[in-house]
Amino acid sequence: MSFTLMLTLGAGLLALWLDTRFPGWRPKTAAQGLAHAAVGVLSNLGAAGLLALIYGIPQWAWMTVLLTVFLPSLVYALLAGLWMLRALANLTFAGR
Repeated sequence: MSFTLMLTLGAGLLALWLDTRFPGWRPKTAAQGLAHAAVGVLSNLGAAGLLALIYGIPQWAWMTVLLTVFLPSLVYALLAGLWMLRALANLTFAGR
């Protein structure tokens, strides 16, 4: 399997673990969940832009930036997406 797939799966597992381990971190409203999702998308765009900006540096330095900047950004974006799904599910089932 490729490194990109493993990085994404690892970030997804970290996001699931964080959501399970710290349930008090979840947003209370759908608006807060949407705000977290928007910040997650923007952080991913910023991290991807940084990776594009530093392209061409030595491989060890690029991998260091990838694991210290992009991985946390990806984990947060996936965690915020999970929170948003929970908030929307709560809104859907609350009306019944």
